Amino acid sequence: MPIRITGMNSGLDTEALVQELVSAYRKKSEKYTKAQTKLSWKQDAWKELNTKINKFYSSVRSLKYTSAYNSKKATVSNSNKASVSVKSTVATGTYSLKINQVAKSGYLTGSKLNDNITENSTMAELGYTGTDGRISVTSGGKTTDIAVTGQTKVSDFLKSLNDAGVNASFDSTNHRIFISAKKSGKENDFTITGTNLNGNNALSKLGLSVDSQAEMNIYKEYAKYAKNTTGGSYFEIDPATGEVKLDANGKAITNGQYSPAETQKNIEDIKALLSSSSAAVTKANVQISYAKAYRVSQDVDNTSMSAADKSLLKELGGKGDLSNVYVGTDNTVYEKQADGTYVKKASDGTAVTVTQAELDAAGGAVSGSSRLTALESAAGVTGAEYAAAQATLDQYSSMQADYDLNDIATEYANGTLDTYIATKGAELNAAQATINQNKLLMEDSSSAAVFATKVYNAASILDGTTQLDSNAGAKRIYGQDTEIELNGAVFTGTGNEITVNGLTINAMSVTDPGETISISVTNDSQGMYDKIKGFIKEYNELINEMTSLFNADSAKGYEPLTKDEKEAMTDKEIEEWEKKIKGSILRRDESVNQMMSAMKNAMFKTYTVNGKTYSLSSFGISTLGILNSTKNQENAFHIDGDSEDTEVSGKTDKLLAALQDDPDAVADFMMQLATGLYDAIGSKMSSSALSSFGVVYNDKEMAREYSDYTKTISKWEEKLKDIEESYYKKFAAMESALAKLQSQQSSLANLFA
Repeated sequence: MPIRITGMNSGLDTEALVQELVSAYRKKSEKYTKAQTKLSWKQDAWKELNTKINKFYSSVRSLKYTSAYNSKKATVSNSNKASVSVKSTVATGTYSLKINQVAKSGYLTGSKLNDNITENSTMAELGYTGTDGRISVTSGGKTTDIAVTGQTKVSDFLKSLNDAGVNASFDSTNHRIFISAKKSGKENDFTITGTNLNGNNALSKLGLSVDSQAEMNIYKEYAKYAKNTTGGSYFEIDPATGEVKLDANGKAITNGQYSPAETQKNIEDIKALLSSSSAAVTKANVQISYAKAYRVSQDVDNTSMSAADKSLLKELGGKGDLSNVYVGTDNTVYEKQADGTYVKKASDGTAVTVTQAELDAAGGAVSGSSRLTALESAAGVTGAEYAAAQATLDQYSSMQADYDLNDIATEYANGTLDTYIATKGAELNAAQATINQNKLLMEDSSSAAVFATKVYNAASILDGTTQLDSNAGAKRIYGQDTEIELNGAVFTGTGNEITVNGLTINAMSVTDPGETISISVTNDSQGMYDKIKGFIKEYNELINEMTSLFNADSAKGYEPLTKDEKEAMTDKEIEEWEKKIKGSILRRDESVNQMMSAMKNAMFKTYTVNGKTYSLSSFGISTLGILNSTKNQENAFHIDGDSEDTEVSGKTDKLLAALQDDPDAVADFMMQLATGLYDAIGSKMSSSALSSFGVVYNDKEMAREYSDYTKTISKWEEKLKDIEESYYKKFAAMESALAKLQSQQSSLANLFA
């Protein structure tokens, strides 16, 4: 700002005069500044309220589904040994429970190693003298081979174990290696075995060689592939159990002399057979799926349905949920979106938004489910089956030659497609049986030569040629499943939690001999009551706040303060002044009114359940009305008989009685009510030229207004500067003229002196 020295000749307070002259213009600028401030306060108030509405909207969404209304509860006679949760579909009554065993994770505690051993110690320092030790780990249906040499560190071996799918660590205090399965249960257990003689020795030096049935079972599985010199089984196999026969001393009974060559040849043959069987399984599956899909498609095509109806059957059947789907008379499909709008497919496949008016003009659109029912009746097949069949045909369309699918049309025409499917099914079962019988070879990714080495090592252990050096201090715990008896029937699971027909039982401890735990399933009337009461409380808090904001006292005559006005007031006075304005900022706001009306209308609607019409008042839930309620709480609902509500605590509790009599009917009504309320709020959250998606007020319009105020205020500030400058120039000219006049007067005076 330029430095001005004014009034030297005139003696006038030019600064004050100029400010007074432009004061009228400044007031106009201040008017816009105050309006903008007020608008920003309104934006803040709406953002806060919109957040609360969105939170309530999300809460209502969960109440649309049956999962929100668990009308059953379970009590257990011995909560130290079992806990039970229950779905609403479970029949009420008493169930008996025995816990025979709880799930455990497989665990191997290695024997104590020398005190000087650390994770950085090598196998040589452990006393291992081999070169090509191989150790096999099975975990989670996967077999991993680990190679060890004299230079392999303990830490390297532990890393290999962890990579193989188990938890492995070294306890430097106790000098032991610990190995455990990652999950509990028998099928999640692990085994660790030597693949060759050096591998056996390496396990012994690591303190991990144990006389374990789990590990011995693995050796037996490998030993089944051992052949004698004539190509027959090296061990005698029990035909009843498929297990290697043992003599009285526990030694495997051999059958002739072991032959490494015959063994490897057999393994190579089986691997080739497994590869062929896997391909056969895939091919048969494709052929069967394609044949069944072709039959469904042709059965529909052979009906008298129009092409448009067939297409519609497939489209509707592929949608799943048809609760918000409508179909026009021209078979155009309209889908309702979360924001309340509708979309239809354009010719290029893209979704096009349509208005309710356009939907109405489509010619009496009907619900997708009713249209689908008629189409399914005409086609003799469900829309979902037809859609799936067409998808399968599309999926395999490029595989005709590879999977011999070209002859399926002929089979269908000849009426022999069922025979074809049965034949392919038999081929699939035969190939799958081969795979199942050789599960070990399928899971083991080793080459035939490496697998043959494992077989030889296993055979040597079983026939006594190799003696396992079991570590005395090593301990093995086997992974086991949970086993329970519920009402006399046995159920198992890999974890301690087992679900049986809606009852989820967490088994914590084995029951004592002769002990039976009693599970009592009853209707959870109080739980459902509390759920509904919580919903009503949330609704009341929001509707009461909106009512208070809408009915707020007028702040007429109060405007945001300017800087000069604030300087004339105390901080407390400023706070009270602005509080008065902000408190009334949404008074008589139309968006607040529309949201309140939408919510109230949804809450007062009636819904039909099992042929009977219900409203909230049917269950003793109603408002007190404007005459009987506290100020701004006339829209709040009260539950008759609620002990915490003094207004209605003395009335009969109809809600609790209804929940005890027919909880499913109450739940059905509440789901319909929640859906109606959710849709009502959602309809106010759709995007428009004035508001963003998920916003219930005109945020876009307010943002534009705020921007316009900023521009207007800026223009007025520039105008004020120009006007001020103009006045200062005029006063400066006057001062200059006075200075000249005074100079002339002085000159004349000097002449006559």
